Amino acid sequence: MRKTSCRQAGYSLAEMLTVVAIIGVLALVMVPNFMSFYQSNKMKSSMRNFTTDLRSTRQLAITHGRQAALSFQTGVNQRSYNLYLGDKPFNSTSWTAQTGPGLNRPTKVLENIAYFPANGAPTPQTFTDVDGDIDCSVSPCVTICSTCTPPTPAGAPDGKLDVIFFPDGRVKLPTGLTSGTITIKTDLNRLPKPQYTITISPSGRVQAQ
Repeated sequence: MRKTSCRQAGYSLAEMLTVVAIIGVLALVMVPNFMSFYQSNKMKSSMRNFTTDLRSTRQLAITHGRQAALSFQTGVNQRSYNLYLGDKPFNSTSWTAQTGPGLNRPTKVLENIAYFPANGAPTPQTFTDVDGDIDCSVSPCVTICSTCTPPTPAGAPDGKLDVIFFPDGRVKLPTGLTSGTITIKTDLNRLPKPQYTITISPSGRVQAQ
């Protein structure tokens, strides 16, 4: 009576180690590229959402026939911003928040890798926080007017830059400038584009590059 031998097919240890090594090499190459792609998309998303909100603020002014504003603070980790609607077509004295705590629309926030850097030569933030802009250190927000007697009411710079649109679509530009600039950046320098510059023309046209 002949006995039949049973042979089991499988992989040798050397073959398994070779496969693991190949996977490891591929991971070393692909994972950093994937992370760079992922973070780059987050930067693009921040830029697109912010420019969309700027255009929405402009449309808010046109639709309601009153001034509308987008206000943001600059500096490391400063990435939040809010929208406001004034009480007049020009020279508004009080502003109603359209986004923020307790409202149906929460405070707007850039992606967690992006922020509004402080003003500087490579990171221009040309909008201002001076007379005629908004003071939101009080509620409701008021217009800064240091020359009013008394100030209306005690309006003062609140440390936030204000982009103010008029009902005809125009934007309020700082004195002497022909366009306004806002910068969004990330400190992840390995990204193909770690910084975006948003330009607003006098007519209110918003462009990003």
